[in-house]
Amino acid sequence: MPRQPIADAELWYDEYGDDDAPEVIISSAMGFAGEGYPERLADGPANYKVYTVQARGFGRSTRPQEPPRQGWLGQWADDVIAFADARGIDRFIYTGASHGAGIGWYIAMRRPERLKAFVSVVGAPHDRYGVTDSSEGRRKVIEARLNGDTGAVRSQLETLGGWLHDDETKRRAQRDALLDGAVAATMTRDDDESQINQGMPFPEATTNDEVADVLRDVRVPTLMLAGMRDGIVSPQASLRAAMSVRDAKAVFFESEGHFMTQEIPERLIREVTLFINEINGTAEPLPRPSRDRTKVDTI
Repeated sequence: MPRQPIADAELWYDEYGDDDAPEVIISSAMGFAGEGYPERLADGPANYKVYTVQARGFGRSTRPQEPPRQGWLGQWADDVIAFADARGIDRFIYTGASHGAGIGWYIAMRRPERLKAFVSVVGAPHDRYGVTDSSEGRRKVIEARLNGDTGAVRSQLETLGGWLHDDETKRRAQRDALLDGAVAATMTRDDDESQINQGMPFPEATTNDEVADVLRDVRVPTLMLAGMRDGIVSPQASLRAAMSVRDAKAVFFESEGHFMTQEIPERLIREVTLFINEINGTAEPLPRPSRDRTKVDTI
């Protein structure tokens, strides 16, 4: 796909699905695998129109000379709105995973009128234990890469992915293959990309209570998909968000960590499709249970 010019940048994007699809999905991140979530939302049963937008600073999108004054997440959120404007998209569903979900929180706060819904995948605002302008997991990966420490990079990515039981041998083999690819991509990524640390959403909120206060202002239908084994976005952080965002829905996967978009895309798609159908009032009703209405005489 071509680059989409916006006010002061060009954004690389891919698109999937038919132009007359019932819903438009936009997702943004440093990059996408090209298969899985959210790309497969363009296939059945959802059959949505999907745009995946590469965030500025990465890949074939514009590379700024210095970090944006408003922070990366705020800039990327503005870029998504500018992309939608350029494509003639008024309202859309935004979904993102990890830092991509951070983008969605900013859109939900700043431009709620543009969102029909927001789906956050492993992306609730982080717990606050000190520094807020840096993502701790991202910082550790950056440092390990600079030191050429492949083992430390892999160790940090393993933490993100979450622990596995000893008897999950098939999953462990799949996870190892995923980690091999992630480590290789990290170590070969160019220096400009590798230095970007997007930080935490809403860094001005320095305590967990302040994060909850910020999230109480969100007025967008919101679905949160969270992994109980996530090594960076804790279950407590996801629960805090679910308890703070009005009318939010949350689904927690005990067996999953931070790599859900790659490991269980079909399960995520099923949840997203149900959520959107619920918003539209088109979710299939449950069958009524048959009841024996025969009157029973008692003595």
